[in-house]
Amino acid sequence: MKSRDAVIGFVFVVILIAGVLWIFKSKTAKTPNTPVATPSIEQEVNNAFPTLNVPAGTDRADLNSTSGNSGIGVATRQKMGNSFSITVMANLQAPIRDSYKAELSNGTSNIVLGSMNLTKSGYLVNFTSIQDLSSYNKVIVTLGGNSVLEGSF
Repeated sequence: MKSRDAVIGFVFVVILIAGVLWIFKSKTAKTPNTPVATPSIEQEVNNAFPTLNVPAGTDRADLNSTSGNSGIGVATRQKMGNSFSITVMANLQAPIRDSYKAELSNGTSNIVLGSMNLTKSGYLVNFTSIQDLSSYNKVIVTLGGNSVLEGSF
């Protein structure tokens, strides 16, 4: 009889401890699983280039990565008198070979703006032309002939 009472007492204590733990666990504050907001391309560009200040009257194109490439960029276009000034900045990984090149496209033809140079903020190219480039609305950054970033004014 004593052995039976000891087993019943042991089972009672185990159930009591399990109940207390269950009550304690259910009362602890559960943090809801809230999704993290994905930043817009403009927010990502502003984070990548915090000192970027686009003057009024300047066209801006945010450049998105293409075909799974990583990177982000921004292009600005400004008409000053009879000339166009275009700047392309990109935050990209260092290429193993070749170099990044920036181009403008109007859908039928491309103008190569030049090879992009590495600066403190990323890769950069400045281009000035007396040709009217207002119909060239697409900016393409390439590596080895393949597009890595694209955007439109």
